[in-house]
Amino acid sequence: MSANSQPLLRPYVGWAQPPSLRLGLIQGRALDRRSLILGISVGRKVISALAAPILLLSLSPYAEGSVKKSSTLNCGWDSSAGWVKRENQKEADPNWANGIRMQYSGDFGSKERDITVPKWTGKIGEPQSVEGWFDSTSATCGDQVGLHISGNGAPVKIRVYRMGYYGGDGARLITAMSTKAIPDYGVSGISSPPESTVVTRWPVAWILKISNETPPGQYLIRLDDGVGASTFVPLTVSGPEVKSDLTFISSVLTWQAYNQWGGYSLYKGPDGRRNTRSTVVSLDRPYDGDGSGQFRYMEYPVLKLAEKLGIDLNYITDINLDKNPESLLDTSSILFGGHGEYWTTNMRAAVRAAVDRGVNLVSLGGNAAYGRPRLQANDRQMVMWRSSRLDPNKNNPVLATTGWRQSPILKPESTLLGAQYVGLGVNGDYAIPHRNRWPFSTMTGPDLLKNIVGREVDSPLYSVGPPVETLATSTIIFHRRPIKVLATYYTNSKNAGVLDISTNGWVCAIDGVCPWRPAIPAETQTDARLITEEILKGLARGPLGVWRPAIIDIPERTKANVLPRVR
Repeated sequence: MSANSQPLLRPYVGWAQPPSLRLGLIQGRALDRRSLILGISVGRKVISALAAPILLLSLSPYAEGSVKKSSTLNCGWDSSAGWVKRENQKEADPNWANGIRMQYSGDFGSKERDITVPKWTGKIGEPQSVEGWFDSTSATCGDQVGLHISGNGAPVKIRVYRMGYYGGDGARLITAMSTKAIPDYGVSGISSPPESTVVTRWPVAWILKISNETPPGQYLIRLDDGVGASTFVPLTVSGPEVKSDLTFISSVLTWQAYNQWGGYSLYKGPDGRRNTRSTVVSLDRPYDGDGSGQFRYMEYPVLKLAEKLGIDLNYITDINLDKNPESLLDTSSILFGGHGEYWTTNMRAAVRAAVDRGVNLVSLGGNAAYGRPRLQANDRQMVMWRSSRLDPNKNNPVLATTGWRQSPILKPESTLLGAQYVGLGVNGDYAIPHRNRWPFSTMTGPDLLKNIVGREVDSPLYSVGPPVETLATSTIIFHRRPIKVLATYYTNSKNAGVLDISTNGWVCAIDGVCPWRPAIPAETQTDARLITEEILKGLARGPLGVWRPAIIDIPERTKANVLPRVR
């Protein structure tokens, strides 16, 4: 498949097509989501209990970056220093999440036990969640973005929330309205393997206009219809000309990689097996779980702290950065949340250039920058073959979609971050060797953060990279071998500081909402919050190396002195 092509949509070859099927109708009725779900669920095989195929339709015409522009681009946003603090003094709505239980992305729990993850019910006739997706994952002043909704034949109430601290209540209600009755539109189609791309063609139910009423920030749009379960739809509103001390990058590509809506993610198919997974996933579908992607547990806890501290932020997505590397030209620090696994070529180049000119980089997660996907179909599809021998570009160093460290790319992520991914599905504690050093000097508990290490973890010891300082350490057993997980920090000649916290468990531990470890001790939550606040305040000061140069205890690693790779 070429970089600009779209997968050919056709009836799924595993299902027979009866003569009566015409234009997506089965015996006079449209094939809906429930029929698809039933077909997915029976016997954990991709078969249809109705002995009916899915007629696949063309892709949605709505594309990332194709949002409509209004006649005026002057939103009158508060753009002077301190605007985030002033924003968070506005009236909050503490009921923004009432009745919507936090749910985790479908692939979480694939290896761990006793984890509740969303499941397709496969029961025809039962109300389904009211769900939606936007034309674009982000918007800015003057944009008009279409919200596509599938419901249950009832009017849908739409509430737009800007997420933040707001005195601890967490969100401010921007506007609310109701639509006419919206039917269940279901899944429009799935392309043939190995792409297995799930798409929908839901019409636009409402248009959100980005104006003076919607200042920059992370948004959740709540959908309720009083029939099915309520869900969220995420959106990032960017304000590149608004004063900011650091740029918060929302990892929507990683959310989409793990998104199991419709039965397929980049990790597994509807039967739960890796060999039936997608290689091309579409943003023209909702996120599974509660609809918010991984925002509520991998990004929101740290976002609240930043806004609580009154730090002026620039909010962008990784797709924004891919298309506009200049997004980092006027910032002093770059921040990724708990799970920023997928970085495109343009993303990594932009971050590398920023660090090289003195911009700080912090990853408050593990397994950051691991995979290199490619975008196509006007950035509404993410291609990721993940080292598959079927990848038509598997030998092309420019177009291959595999791990950054793997052939034919051979650019380990540790050369930028200082550490890189070494293990999955692990749990452990972090020992803090130097609690008198920034950012650990505000800890109140013992020199141990319990249960914070997991699910994906990093280390500098098994890959090449720059000399680093050890911030935290844990020894875990992975594939029957003890390995060292290390949070690292280094500074460069331009005084940029690069910090990799090296565990997915950090951000979610702040609120005690980690999918794989629901019982985070209160003292760990408190200290994770205090340490994170110190990191954020440090980033807001400018180049970290000016006042906090790294104290190196692990020398530069070359091919000659790295430890054997953990497999």
